[in-house]
Amino acid sequence: MAFTLSSLLLHQPFKTIYILGALLYNLFLLPLCLLFYLSPTLRQHPSYTYRQALMVRLLKIYIYHISRIRSHPAWTLAPGSEGQRFTPIPPSDKPIYRGELDDPDIKPARIGGTWYPTVYDPSSPEEKGKKPSTVILHIHFGAFVIGEGRSEDLGYGAHLLTSHTRRSNARVFAVQYRLSSLGPGCRFPAPLQDVVTAYAHLLDLGIPATSIVVSGDSAGGNLAIAFLRYISAQQQQHPGGGVLLPAPAAALLWGPWTHPGAATRPRSRTGDPSYATDFLDDALLEWGVRAYAPPRSGVDPDGAWVSPRDHPFACAGVPLWVQFGALEVMGGDVVRFAEGMRGVKGNEVELVEVEGAPHDIFLLGRLLGFGDMAEEMAEKMGAWLRGKGL
Repeated sequence: MAFTLSSLLLHQPFKTIYILGALLYNLFLLPLCLLFYLSPTLRQHPSYTYRQALMVRLLKIYIYHISRIRSHPAWTLAPGSEGQRFTPIPPSDKPIYRGELDDPDIKPARIGGTWYPTVYDPSSPEEKGKKPSTVILHIHFGAFVIGEGRSEDLGYGAHLLTSHTRRSNARVFAVQYRLSSLGPGCRFPAPLQDVVTAYAHLLDLGIPATSIVVSGDSAGGNLAIAFLRYISAQQQQHPGGGVLLPAPAAALLWGPWTHPGAATRPRSRTGDPSYATDFLDDALLEWGVRAYAPPRSGVDPDGAWVSPRDHPFACAGVPLWVQFGALEVMGGDVVRFAEGMRGVKGNEVELVEVEGAPHDIFLLGRLLGFGDMAEEMAEKMGAWLRGKGL
């Protein structure tokens, strides 16, 4: 077997050697960064504060190195620190995995999800007699290969969602879908199957589709789009009824990754002016798309189900709220996607640009120093949802 440098880094002792070398190199680099960004003229963008410039740089370094060694979180269905807020979910026994989800090699599996701020129990005294809560089904970030919906990662984003919705008893349910970094059995359509499983679980709890909002940031936004495409395809295939999954009330897309296929081309993003102002690195994007749509798997990385940017569709009457940062490297793709969706009769698309922001401040705004922007963005989202009666 022929080994490349990249493949060697996936095995011991080379992985450990690389980690130690990266730590030593970046410990040397850190004081230089601390001094370098003292000058506003040397920061990635004139509008960046010292903290923002430094944190964006450090996060980019971190993402680059974990991508080189393919470091991903342990995927577990144990409750962990979330306790009762974490809910294991078996795959549905209903025939809801059809079309693109009916894969001969990839089958629906047991997954989990985390409730915020508390578990939703429709039979509890607190919920009885009330109008159904707005429940936001959130699909997390991570280029399909890292991240999870638990409190350590999603706590801040869940706070933004619940604190800016109209109904005081609003909940977020963050699905823990199978990461494609776990192995070939978790490529597309496994994560999309898991989103469908989570949505069906909410319906089985008695939550009406008219009270469910689907949300996703970054790669989670990509999966939210694929989910809406799936709902739309099922409606078109069964125009006389019999659709087992009704469409949700609305969808929130936070910096959605709309063109993963571009990452299969080497250094596809480095020429973009926003590459310097964003923390996303080509190494993560390439790892993500090659795990989600592996070569020779039959999954087209540029096709509609993986890269929806140039494949607009009628989204089953679901209004879309699409956000992006003006300084994020994928911003142009988001605009192109939104404009294409607006061109389809019957679609309603609200496109929101956040000036001076990099990618996914929904998730990382507080960490990177963009917390005020994230709060303002969430207020706009809340106003938009209130306009929809949610």
